[in-house]
Parts: sequence; C-alpha cells; structure tokens
Amino acid sequence: MKGLVSTVGRVLLSAVLLGLLLWMFRAQLPDALARIRAARASYLALALGWYLVFVLISSWRWKILLAARGLHFSTWYLGRVFVLSLFFCKLLPTSIGGDVFRISYTARPGKAAEAFSATLLDRLIGFVSLLLLAVLVSLGLFAFSPSARALELPILGVRFQGFGIAGLLAAGLLLLVLVLLVFFNDRAHRLAVRLFGRVRFLRLGERLDRVYDAVKQYRHHRGALALSIATGIGVQAALALSWHAVARAIGGTVPLVYYLVFIPLLNIVVNIPTIGGLGVREWAYVLFFTPEWVPGHLARETALAAALLFLALDLVFALAGGLLFAVMRRRAGEND
Repeated sequence: MKGLVSTVGRVLLSAVLLGLLLWMFRAQLPDALARIRAARASYLALALGWYLVFVLISSWRWKILLAARGLHFSTWYLGRVFVLSLFFCKLLPTSIGGDVFRISYTARPGKAAEAFSATLLDRLIGFVSLLLLAVLVSLGLFAFSPSARALELPILGVRFQGFGIAGLLAAGLLLLVLVLLVFFNDRAHRLAVRLFGRVRFLRLGERLDRVYDAVKQYRHHRGALALSIATGIGVQAALALSWHAVARAIGGTVPLVYYLVFIPLLNIVVNIPTIGGLGVREWAYVLFFTPEWVPGHLARETALAAALLFLALDLVFALAGGLLFAVMRRRAGEND
C-alpha cells in the first residue's frame, strides 16, 4: 500500500506540474505549437544524433564498470538494454525503475551483486560527471567573459551570481565526492556509520552498509573508475548538445556554453520524485533559459516549445525501449 501511494503521488505530481506549466503559458501555447510545427528538420536530426551519442557513451561507460567485475557484454547489447531502461524510467517512479531492469539484464548466475554494484556506481559517477562538467565550464565562462559574471541563479530565495554559481556547483561536487569517499574508504565509512547508523528514517544506516559492500571492490579498479568519470563528462556534453540542437530547430539563440552549465543542473533537478522527471524538467528548462540576464534568452513560447520538443524526443526513445522489452531476450554475457 505504501508503494502504491508513493507511485500514485508521483504520477499526480508529474501531471500537476506539467498541467500547471501549460496552464500558466496558455497564452503562449498556440505560438509554441506553431514553432514546433515549423521546426527545422536538420536540427531535429542533429538532436536525435546527439541523443544517440548519449546512449552509446552511457552504454560504453556502463560496460567498463561491468567488465571490471567480470561481467562482459557488448556495447551493442548494453545499448539496447539502456534504451529499454529509458522506457521504465518513464513508466516507473524516478530512474530507479530503469536501473532495476538494467541490473536484471546483466546479472549472471552468482553475480547479481556485481551487476548491482556496477549499475549503482554508474549512477553515482553520472552525478559526479555532470557536476564536474558544470564546474569546469562555468569557471572558464566567468574567467574569460566579464559580462557573464552578471548571471544570476535564484535558488530557494538566494541569488547566486557569477563565480558564486561556480562555487555552488563546486560545493555540490565536493558533497558527492565525500559520499563516494564513504563507499571507498574504510575510515570514512566507519565514521558515516557512527553518524547515521542509528537513523531509522529510510533505514539509512542499513543502506549505507549495503552500498559499501557492493562498491568497495572497485577500489582495485582505479583505471575503470577514472575512465568512467571521463566518459561521464562526454555523456553530459552529448545531452547538452542535444538540447541545444532542439532549441536551434525553433530559433533558439542561447550560446552552447550556457547549455553546458545549465543542462547538468537540470539533470540533477529531474531526480525530484516524479515519473521520469516529467513536469520538473520542463519547469527547470523554462526557469533557466528565459531570464533576461541570459545572453540570447528564449522567449516564453520558444522555451516551452523546446521543452515539449525534447520531451517528444525522449518519449521516442522510451517507446523504442518498450518495443525492445517485448522482443529482447536476456543474454548470458561474454560476447553478446
């Protein structure tokens, strides 16, 4: 019953957020739909191509982590599983539903823990990579463009400006690094257990131990970890390029560098418990790209059209994943 209530609540939250967005922009909705109908096919094809690059790099990064634990699959097979997981990300609450199927399709007999640890670490490294990309790009942007230092990012009533935005991103990155340290360092893990071991909320102490046991073996695979972080930056860059191409298809003029800063932030925001980030992502895109202080900022109807177009692109891959689920069989590994 608790799970059912949670799922229904997230479905309703997604529907309310998306419906509220469309209602608030109801005056701009006809213009937004007109822009979508007039979208340039060449840029939409480019957005599709960058999304495919995102899928391929994500699959290859996952392959590296699986191989480090003795699970060998082809990138082609893992790419199909990754697309399949996108379907369940949209069908089930947050991205956890998709991760469950990723584990299911890579767990060989006696190696379920290895498949779980690879998928979990892939998720954690993904967060580190997206924040690392945002920090590096924002530092370069504010260092070499004095006008960009006037940018403001309002969060919970606090306005971060210029290098303050980079500092905020760096603080988030440091927090994630500390989380990883808890799973890779015995001393840090023991300290975390002392602090959170008795916390009954969400069985936090128990979950810390389970995650620690799952990922600690990767301390012997530093090369795989380093390569995964590096390719994770490529994953986030491909997504940013896909968003940028979608916006260009309908006349968007915000420079690419701002997508490299804001899209990683958007990818963090979408982990708010909804169904696949539906509603939250569209809100965040409009919030980030319409303020007047953003160079080439988007008109409200353009931002809404871009958000809806990317949603359609996302759903195309999710539906392809649904078709794969109907016909695809699980593989045993090795050269599949």
